[in-house]
Amino acid sequence: MLTVSVISGGTATNSMVQMLEQLSSSISYIMPISDNGGSTSEIIRVVGGPAIGDIRSRCTRIIPTDPPISNSLRDLLCHRLPVDEVDAQAEWSQIVNGTHPMWVGVPSHYREMVRPFFIKVGAEFLKRSRPGREFVYSSASIGNLFLTGARLFTGSLESAVEMMLRITHVSHDTEVLPALNTNFMHHIAALLHNGTVIFGQSQISHPEEPSIDSLSPRSCSIDGEDAHMPFTHPDLTNSQLNFSKSYQVPLESPIRRVFYINPFGLEIHPKASTRVQRALAESNCVIYSIGSLYTSLIPVLLLRGVADSIETKLENGLTKTKVMLLNGSPDRETNGMSAVEHVEAVVKACLYSKLQRECTAQEISDCDWTRFLTHVMSPYVLPPVCLKELEDHDINVIQMEEREVDEDGKPIYDQKALLRELTELNNCAHK
Repeated sequence: MLTVSVISGGTATNSMVQMLEQLSSSISYIMPISDNGGSTSEIIRVVGGPAIGDIRSRCTRIIPTDPPISNSLRDLLCHRLPVDEVDAQAEWSQIVNGTHPMWVGVPSHYREMVRPFFIKVGAEFLKRSRPGREFVYSSASIGNLFLTGARLFTGSLESAVEMMLRITHVSHDTEVLPALNTNFMHHIAALLHNGTVIFGQSQISHPEEPSIDSLSPRSCSIDGEDAHMPFTHPDLTNSQLNFSKSYQVPLESPIRRVFYINPFGLEIHPKASTRVQRALAESNCVIYSIGSLYTSLIPVLLLRGVADSIETKLENGLTKTKVMLLNGSPDRETNGMSAVEHVEAVVKACLYSKLQRECTAQEISDCDWTRFLTHVMSPYVLPPVCLKELEDHDINVIQMEEREVDEDGKPIYDQKALLRELTELNNCAHK
């Protein structure tokens, strides 16, 4: 049976979930926990903990349509509270009390199994509340609040994720694995080629649009108490509650590398969870999926143990396929980068995982790139110079002849054609 590990962020790969489920019934989605934007940033500010927005997004996406209880729970866990803070607090109170209309369709024994986690996280917000530092419920994700309550209750992020998957009847053969099983936030930073360092994932990929409120200090208690450690780097304490993915300001210089930092802004080298390492080592196929290169894929690849697991040969003697799906268009992080530079960034991250330092140009040149990546798929035609350079590194390039376009006219994958190509290359590799 084909077993697949998909390394990705949240939003972009969600569009491919149905196709991936047709590719294999045994899938491990490996998710980063460094996204400090949106309503997650408010949870981190008040109670701390890892970023769970991408994890929640994938968990709710793979909830089956049968039994009917799964649909009702999906609607609840996908729900966001109103933007108005007063309305948001009122609606949250109804959800916690079990009187909200969204509980209709959820049997009482399920409702009373879920509500304690809402009560837990709500009580934690109240316990940590200080004048001017209260939790902001505006636009809060109910799924994020459930995962946070479950994590606080069990003391384990992986257990909280497993709880969400089990109550919604997701197949036991489908895993959603946090890259790190931790109760603490792990931030990333980006070093640009001009020497500038940007702290925090949201600030790298989707910085909050400046406003009068964001430029003014927030009213707070004298001691400024929150979940951030004393002397935390100031850029990591900024709220990213109102960030917008449509607000794009070009980076002042291309990204040289991304790395993990502690709360004080110093580089650290965390180790991937045991389950992530196992999944990557045992999978027949590893897919580097679409999405943000430097803030979705790379944060997973940097972790100690990841590159070693990707390199691990299968015990049955079969060839492990390692496929990178190129994006159809660049974003703020990758503007101006060629396909070869995308692949090179993945190889550099894998070498960093092994060496725990930035690799040299000579080490990149001497490295066998197929240790980490065997195929590249593109929804557009690559320039001949890119094709030749990738082929020189023994990487197979598949240019999709069938493609679609998004609302902006940019090329995206035709899901049926992509499924055929992935199925064919895995069948050939595993004969």
